[in-house]
Amino acid sequence: MLIFFVKNIYFFNMRIKIKKLKNVSLKNYTTFHIGGIAKKMFFPQNEIELAYVFDRFGKNKNIVVLGNGSNILFTEKTYQTIVCMKDFSYIFLQNDEIVCGAGTNLSELCKFCENNNLTGLEFCCGIPGTVGGAICMNAGAFGSEICEFVSSFSTFKNGEINCRSCLDFSYRKGPLSEGEILLEAKFKLKTAKKEEIIQKKYQFFEKRSNSQPVGYCAGSVFKRGENFLPAKLIDEWGLKGIRVGGATISNKHAGFVVNERDASPQDVLDLIEIVEQVAKNHGFCFEREIKIV
Repeated sequence: MLIFFVKNIYFFNMRIKIKKLKNVSLKNYTTFHIGGIAKKMFFPQNEIELAYVFDRFGKNKNIVVLGNGSNILFTEKTYQTIVCMKDFSYIFLQNDEIVCGAGTNLSELCKFCENNNLTGLEFCCGIPGTVGGAICMNAGAFGSEICEFVSSFSTFKNGEINCRSCLDFSYRKGPLSEGEILLEAKFKLKTAKKEEIIQKKYQFFEKRSNSQPVGYCAGSVFKRGENFLPAKLIDEWGLKGIRVGGATISNKHAGFVVNERDASPQDVLDLIEIVEQVAKNHGFCFEREIKIV
């Protein structure tokens, strides 16, 4: 739960002990298993530790914030400072709302809902992300989006915590501004029988397992268009299975790029650009869903 926070807090007389690793391979922190080296990686567990990292190392705005590493591609060889929010994780009930930290895994959130007879987020079952990442991109699947269930959230930016209940989501776009970091979210759900919730989770999990690739990938590469589905078009254009280096367009779902043979970042980028060029030749403009860092 968020604790009291004061802007411009000074750390000179505070003993701040944050989990920190040096020279970390980002391959081990992304679902793509692609990336260079982070010279420093911090794992804050609360907003005081997060503020300390930004106070010490964020002067040049060279900090990259990471959740579970899905829907992201690191392209550089070296990054100075990475803040991994995976340990910023907690979950509990407060009155009739779920409260959870940004680093809470979606699978953990789904299990908590099941155990407390709360329904609505079953579509998140199987998504390899965190609450923070899901809200930042307004994650959705099978006709549902996470924004439908968020009642409020808190963020960190420039040494301040901002709490919001007025939410401005759009398709695959959350309400956070540039440089704003999600800390905590509250969800308002309906009650249901546990057996019904388990059945819904199983159905969504089966749909995902049967239609999406298993392996080193980062989720859908392109956003759905206003009048078209990129994956459907990619399939129609015969691009399934094409390869650049170790990266290939999934034969199971044309909207996914899979790292099959120790792909480099450039392999993935080149493959994405090939698809974009083919789409342009057919009169379509594909918008990327994957975040390129």
